[in-house]
Amino acid sequence: MGRKIALIGGGGFAKEVAEVVRMNGDEVAACYSADAGHFAAVHKGYLDELKRDKAQYDGVALAVGAYDRRSLKRRFALIDWLHAQGIPAPALVSSTAVLADGVTVEDGVFIGHGVCVGVDATIRAFAMVNMGAIIGHDANISERAVIAPGAFVGGGSSIGSDTIIGPLAKVLQGINIGDDVMLGIGCLALRSLGEGSTVWPRLDRTT
Repeated sequence: MGRKIALIGGGGFAKEVAEVVRMNGDEVAACYSADAGHFAAVHKGYLDELKRDKAQYDGVALAVGAYDRRSLKRRFALIDWLHAQGIPAPALVSSTAVLADGVTVEDGVFIGHGVCVGVDATIRAFAMVNMGAIIGHDANISERAVIAPGAFVGGGSSIGSDTIIGPLAKVLQGINIGDDVMLGIGCLALRSLGEGSTVWPRLDRTT
């Protein structure tokens, strides 16, 4: 019999997480969020209720996405809360993802459909690697980093903590991206980026 997993979050990203849970043979046993969202049938409250019920589950999936610094901070606060409560958060890896030999995946990680992770890459705790992303050999994705759908991280590159690599963005091989960096949709990192950097695509106006 599979594990009983509770979700934190009830929005669209939670639907993606729930699908991976079920595809892995586990059960979405409950949802805890401020808004029931897509999970009214199993919604049981929020953090106070999860604290009360935590012994009922084999683990919790943090099913709250992040697309900017504000939403990253929200995830960070929830991760701290999980640690304080001693609630386990197992890694969730889609059965359609391809993980090469020597890949390390830590607790709380989410790896979505169609992701490819190269030899000896490391995905640190609570990082997200979403649909169709490619992570090259020996790359390091640090804690709580977000690799958005379709992004590419080249071999030997390092992505810092609390950093977002946007949809279809590309980080060339051997590049170091610091902590708290925002690399916007479709952007190309040809050189290393220091802590706190923000890179957005150019928006040309037309008349």
